[in-house]
Amino acid sequence: MTQLCFQPRSVAEIAAHLSVPLGVARVLVADLLNHGLVVVEATLADDAGADERRELIERVLSGLRAK
Repeated sequence: MTQLCFQPRSVAEIAAHLSVPLGVARVLVADLLNHGLVVVEATLADDAGADERRELIERVLSGLRAK
């Protein structure tokens, strides 16, 4: 699963790739964050355009369909 680390991922994408419920993925990411093993950034800037928002939605859908 190290390939998940090559680009930023949403928690929903992580949940889908790991085949775990979203809540479980949130706890896992929070634990990793508390140990300094991951960096959490805002998904989109406040001024994100329609293309950026569409790309995010497409990534999330792709992650959900992956499993």
